[in-house]
Amino acid sequence: MKKIIINIALLLSVLFLQNTYATIIDEQPTLNDKKATTETVQLYQKLKRISENEKTVFGHQDDLAYGYHWWGNDSDIKQVTGDYPGLYGWDMGHLGEEKNLDGVAFTDIKKYIEEAYLRGGITTLSWHMINLKMESSSWDKTAVVDQMLKGGKYHKTFVKKLDLFADFVNGLEVNNHKIPVLFRPWHEHNGSWFWWGAGNCSKEDYKKLWQFTVNYLREKKNVHNIIYVYSTDAFKSEEEYLDRYPGDEYVDILGFDDYGAFKPNATKEREAWVVRELETVAKLADAKNKLCAFTESGLEAVTDDTFFTKSLLSKLNHNEWTKKAAYVMLWRNANYEKEQRDHFYVPYKGHSSASDFINFKNDESILFEADLKELKLN
Repeated sequence: MKKIIINIALLLSVLFLQNTYATIIDEQPTLNDKKATTETVQLYQKLKRISENEKTVFGHQDDLAYGYHWWGNDSDIKQVTGDYPGLYGWDMGHLGEEKNLDGVAFTDIKKYIEEAYLRGGITTLSWHMINLKMESSSWDKTAVVDQMLKGGKYHKTFVKKLDLFADFVNGLEVNNHKIPVLFRPWHEHNGSWFWWGAGNCSKEDYKKLWQFTVNYLREKKNVHNIIYVYSTDAFKSEEEYLDRYPGDEYVDILGFDDYGAFKPNATKEREAWVVRELETVAKLADAKNKLCAFTESGLEAVTDDTFFTKSLLSKLNHNEWTKKAAYVMLWRNANYEKEQRDHFYVPYKGHSSASDFINFKNDESILFEADLKELKLN
């Protein structure tokens, strides 16, 4: 009788431990795409561990394609710090043409993505798609989303665009392994400057646009090397952030963009928004078992020589929640000779903020490309 009781106790203990373990596994962030490639799952898990270890990958848009004083296959960040960013941003605007909206050939973007991947870098893609009705830019606010959905006049044209995107992403390959990418479609939608923005399409149509994009790529085109990133512009509350949220099954990372908080004329109250935003996305991500990120930001022309350590780093490391941002990405360094303007967000060689940027890079919480390769996480 005593042996029976002991055996029953042992069995109950085993069942308890199994259930507990299963619960722990269930609570860990996992990709929505159950057919995601091994490399894509590994990247997501790596970002999860980076977040858990209170570290943040640093990213830069168009980093390898051009810089303030050069064009083609270099890096302002490498020139200043001796290392590349850990994350590279590229835009798919004008996909189907030879060059993207910033004048970079898509064949070069593909090459840069492959080179970065071999070094250990991460890629994130955005898409300033043209207005399909007006055949103009993303900034043409003519209503079109409702006509891009099934049954709409421009639905077939939209599908052809998604086919081009699927071909591009499926073609990102090294040694017969597809390169995983973070994809941030229809971003800054709570603003009204894009045709998919809040003032230019209904809430339900925006959600349908998001859902169709993911379903089509994942189920119809068999693209399984994408991690999907939801990204608003600056926001004031959790309710505003989630106002057009397409659903947990369509999002893997919660992010937001905010430039206003770092503008030279920003008030202390406006600066404090960033901390609240970081906290909000981190807490929502935690509740939804997802990851969070600061998907786009920066101070144009870096007019404050202590911006990186005193403004950006201090916000990222403000508290336990803000430290959960898996990555932060700053915008591009426009080529001055081509654009004739000071539109840059990281220092170029010789700029007065270079030493502060190096101090920012050397902070143990910030990860550049070489750091990712050497990284040892719990």
